[in-house]
This record gives sequence, structure tokens and C-alpha cells, in this order.
Amino acid sequence: MMSDQPLSVVEAAAWAPAARALVVELAARGLVARVLGHGAVRARNPAGEPAPDDLVGAALSPGLNQEVWCRPDWPDRELWWFWAWSGPNRDDPPELEHLCPVSETGLAADAIARVLAVPFTNAEVP
Repeated sequence: MMSDQPLSVVEAAAWAPAARALVVELAARGLVARVLGHGAVRARNPAGEPAPDDLVGAALSPGLNQEVWCRPDWPDRELWWFWAWSGPNRDDPPELEHLCPVSETGLAADAIARVLAVPFTNAEVP
């Protein structure tokens, strides 16, 4: 069971360096990431962006991006990364799914890179 309580001051102090380390690991995998203020990291794959001259694609495409949230897990409140998936309805909060302990930065980056992978470009489509 994951805590729905906000991060404590001690937990916030622990997740911030881990979030910065995750951003570095994601960059090493070709992704762009940034730390968000609510205990989260948002990653995106620039290869999933529409071509600069594709106006329709730019208007309709949200691109390839994914958030992971740092939250304490029960019963010991160990910090974990959780996938943040869209809720079933537009106004619902995200549904959180365990990814890995916050200390396993490389594992988290590998999993995020797989989710955001672009296996080929339009130029490679037969």
C-alpha cells in the first residue's frame, strides 16, 4: 500500500538528490527530464515529437512523456518511484503503480526509457 500523505521534510530531503540523479540517468539514455516540485520527475523522448513542419501533428500530439512520483511505501515508508498513469476520467488523480525503490536510479531510468522508446523513425518504415 502506498501512502497518499505528502512527503515529510526528511523524505523530501531524500528524494530531491535521487530525482536529480534520475534526470542525469535519463539524459544518458537520450531522454529529456526535469524535476517537478511535488516529488516527481517528468521525462520525455524528443524522438516522439512531430516533425517541425507537421502543424497537425504539433496540434494533436502530446508527445512521448511519462511522470514518476516519489512516495513512501508501507509499512516502513521506504521511498519508491511510482509510475503516474492517467486516471480513468479526466478529473481523476493519477493512478500510482510501484516502479522501484528510489535508490535504484539505473533500474528506474531503464524502465522509463523502455516505456518511452521509439523503435524506428518514419524514414525507416518500409
